[in-house]
Amino acid sequence: MTIEKVVVHPLVLRNIFHKHHCVVKNTGRRGVGVLLGWRHGGIVSVTNSYAVLFKEDSVWSFDQTHHESMLRMFESVSDVVVGWYSTSPEPHVNNLDMHAVFRKYADDPLFLTIDVMRTEMEIPTVAYLAVDEVNEVGSSKKTFFRVFTEVAPPPEEIGTSTRSTLVSEMLIDGALQDTIESHYLFVKNKVRISVEGYDLSLDPFDLDRSLEEHFGTCGTVEYVDVPRHPDTNAISNRCSTVTLGGEFAEEKALALNGTDVEGWTVTVKVLPPAMTELMSGKSPRELALEYLAARNC
Repeated sequence: MTIEKVVVHPLVLRNIFHKHHCVVKNTGRRGVGVLLGWRHGGIVSVTNSYAVLFKEDSVWSFDQTHHESMLRMFESVSDVVVGWYSTSPEPHVNNLDMHAVFRKYADDPLFLTIDVMRTEMEIPTVAYLAVDEVNEVGSSKKTFFRVFTEVAPPPEEIGTSTRSTLVSEMLIDGALQDTIESHYLFVKNKVRISVEGYDLSLDPFDLDRSLEEHFGTCGTVEYVDVPRHPDTNAISNRCSTVTLGGEFAEEKALALNGTDVEGWTVTVKVLPPAMTELMSGKSPRELALEYLAARNC
């Protein structure tokens, strides 16, 4: 089944940021590690992580023995390997080779890049899957395809004592509150639009590219969601969703209603916020405080 969304637990980000600043920051290298979690339908939930020994000088190397030793320590936990992460948002020539290694541990591994140097209050992660891209002569090669990502508050399923421990650790300097507030702020500042008018016979990757290019004039294209069949990967719905960021993105997107996109006419409609709480008119800080109060944090 196609992965439609990746949900990252704040604890994962905290662990990765901490590891990077304590161990990797002054080495000039990126940090690499394993992502643990679970998958249900089209959603992957990343709930834990650990760093691995990784070098990429003239030849890259990944210590699989160390990784498998670490993995055995998590055998009593229900989480499984769902992919891997890198603390560099920039593309690296070794990423696809590294990704291939993780196919040994997960059928369809996730690749998560984490910008540990980002200062803006936005989600510092981007998730990718490796897909086959077919060229004009019919041959294919692996390429990374972006997947919608969000940061979630601590899961409700964890026990009270465990949750209290996580909260006490993450409330240093208001870290948990800031994480939740940042998530609300991120979602609030994005514009979601529905796009219709295309034919289902189009290639989903071509449609994704066309929409990203067409609406790139409106601001930053954060995410393009083209519904795809879980088995055939063909376009399965005549309505796609585009998430935009930037000043006046909504007005600019609506101005493109009725314009031509490579031979078909686009219909644009503005969608409500992805989180219904934001329709209350309350600020992201108020919503974060309410969330924590409701969970006795």
